[in-house]
Amino acid sequence: MVRTLLTLFMLGLPCALVHAAEPTIRALDIRGVRIGGATTLTIDGDDLGKTPRLLLPFAVKQALRPGNTDKKAVFDVFTLTGDVEPGYYHLRVVTEGGVSLPVVIGVDELMQQTTTAPVTTLPVAIHATVAGSSTVEAKFAGKAKQKVTVEIEAQRFGSKLRPIVHLYNAQKRQLAWAWSTPSLYGDCRIQATLPQDGEYLVTVHDAEYAAPAPSFYRLRIGEWSYADQVFPPAVSKESPTFVELIGSPAKPASAAYAQRKSGATPILWPKAGLRSGPRPFVHVNAYPEIVEQSAKDKPQDLPQGVVAISGKLLTANEEDRYRIAVKPLSKVRLEVFAERLGSPIDAALVVRNEKGDQLSRAEDSPGTLDPVLEYGVPDKVTSIIVGVVDAQGRGGPRGIYRLVVEPLGAARDYKLTTNLQRALLPVGGRAVVPVFVERRGFLGKIDLSPSLPSGIKANGLTIPEGADGTLVVLERSESLFDALITQWRGKSADGEERTVAIKGHPMERVQPWLAEEIALAPSAARAEDFVIDWANLPTDVALIPGSKLVLPIKTARANPKTSVKLTLLTSQVTPIVNNQPDANKALRQEKAVELPMSKNDGEVVVLTPPELSAPSYDVTVQAELLDAGKKTLAVAYAPVRRMAVRLPLVVKLDGPTRIETLLHAKTGATIKLAGKVERIPGVKADVAIALTGLPAGAKADPVTVKAEASDFVVNVSLPPTVPAGDIKGIKLFGSFAPEPKTPAVRVKSREVEIEFVVKAAAK
Repeated sequence: MVRTLLTLFMLGLPCALVHAAEPTIRALDIRGVRIGGATTLTIDGDDLGKTPRLLLPFAVKQALRPGNTDKKAVFDVFTLTGDVEPGYYHLRVVTEGGVSLPVVIGVDELMQQTTTAPVTTLPVAIHATVAGSSTVEAKFAGKAKQKVTVEIEAQRFGSKLRPIVHLYNAQKRQLAWAWSTPSLYGDCRIQATLPQDGEYLVTVHDAEYAAPAPSFYRLRIGEWSYADQVFPPAVSKESPTFVELIGSPAKPASAAYAQRKSGATPILWPKAGLRSGPRPFVHVNAYPEIVEQSAKDKPQDLPQGVVAISGKLLTANEEDRYRIAVKPLSKVRLEVFAERLGSPIDAALVVRNEKGDQLSRAEDSPGTLDPVLEYGVPDKVTSIIVGVVDAQGRGGPRGIYRLVVEPLGAARDYKLTTNLQRALLPVGGRAVVPVFVERRGFLGKIDLSPSLPSGIKANGLTIPEGADGTLVVLERSESLFDALITQWRGKSADGEERTVAIKGHPMERVQPWLAEEIALAPSAARAEDFVIDWANLPTDVALIPGSKLVLPIKTARANPKTSVKLTLLTSQVTPIVNNQPDANKALRQEKAVELPMSKNDGEVVVLTPPELSAPSYDVTVQAELLDAGKKTLAVAYAPVRRMAVRLPLVVKLDGPTRIETLLHAKTGATIKLAGKVERIPGVKADVAIALTGLPAGAKADPVTVKAEASDFVVNVSLPPTVPAGDIKGIKLFGSFAPEPKTPAVRVKSREVEIEFVVKAAAK
């Protein structure tokens, strides 16, 4: 078997990515690191190996204490440079088996300790875990008239704790308490002035006294500078590089941010004072970002096209109004960001006419208190007034909002995502990184540029025009490299850049750049120990909607006492139906496939949905090497194939698609559309011909082309009420049911766009 593996490798059989027990972090006693000081971290996990080390995105000295095991490791971390900006960061563990998934830690100048150690100085960060119905306590000494902040960081770190915090004096009299708040992303904060010298008690428990695992938290006590909000929260590329920080101290401070072409950009903390908490950031956008100009007597005019404006509701029952130029009978999308920016207001949208009369109103939208409204502009209306209010009539210096105005069809934007957070590259091996694109009016190609170490080559770095994404293949040579954190960016033909983000990452709102980190790690294993390849798969294989595609594969493995699980991977974004992904409309595996230890060849059957929107998709098969306990020992990938979509049905129109007709005042007009249907071999089904986009009152005869026929004629009747002129947007297509038992599931041809030129007949 080993000789066979080596032979396959020497003959050029594509090498595979091999995972060898990637490490896992189950628990971390201290989820923080002190800038300029020493911190001892104890990690509980699995597959930590003999010589694990920490991977952090900044310079640090670390020492592994003696006596570590595969399940536990203790590190001394110290001498962080003063250039590290306080904030939230990812911590990972690197071993010979790869790199772990990250955990979030807080990095600042606070003393970091557990609840078992007494609090000797403030400010301090205390790390602990709440179990079930228990309450955790921490004591500290305070002075009369001393101002203290007591803040829990739990949900911002990925904990499931629903925190409630109490502050008591030495006599157990409650001075203050707080619970989860949206402005702190589910965490809570107390701000108090201590009444007298003495000992004070802080307690933490779950809101329902049933803390779900994991329920860790970081409790900070003392005084420090923090920023809850940034104003304006978004800027354009040409904006000045200074914004306003709102938090503590109460007086807003100006702060600079680094120039960036697009996306969430971290802000540099002011150097004065002790800083702690999540790092503030601003969004940089290509379209105009305007700041509200206070004018209570008249609405503020906004420029045409996609535009955003940031403002504040400073007083109770205040309404900020904006005049927007619109086109009659068009639609405009209006969206407010407030709760999602940490603002305490419950924003509402009001659409008014020039007289001030309310025409429409919107409040909450799915998943947020922020409103979204698609407003249909009436005929002959060229401007509307859009108002932003607080639904509960509140106002204040933190009542920040951002209104985005987008005429439907005007947006030309896209977002890049992946579902992969880490990849392992053995010697001579490969990794496959899926990158997907969410398109908002932009259909062009996108070129990717990952930041990779030397010795790593990438293929498949272009997302084709109209495609859902790509499967990027990373290939490692014999060279060595250190585990690192990479960032991937994509650029469109017009120069617009976007960063690839981990889809659904929990830090996407709190510290968005953490959702852009993809970790790469080397492995000492060699790829030829586990190999997968296609078994005589034709080079011109295509995806045919409504059919099944058989993918034959062959494997070779050095360890014969293993099984192999096969999983389909594609570059398709699962279509959304009723705000939920619908797997039935996606390329999917017919059934689970696992090759027993005695079998090396197999096949994956792909069910192709009736509709595929992109012209092509990348396809591969992932193979997992499993031991007797079904633990994954290694992962390999078949070579990625970019497969074109081949429609089983084509509808062609005889003659031009621009058709002239005379309209009679009494009888209207009749247009005959003659054409042919072409079926690929193997398709023998009746084809229904249909038209969409006909004007009001027009009718088209239903036509069915029998399985043995190809020609058709559709008679279209136009009523006399149809106005003379060009009628665009008419589309002709055919469809058939691939399975007679499910006639409602139909495969469609591509649409043929038709234009009628209607001329009035002479009287």
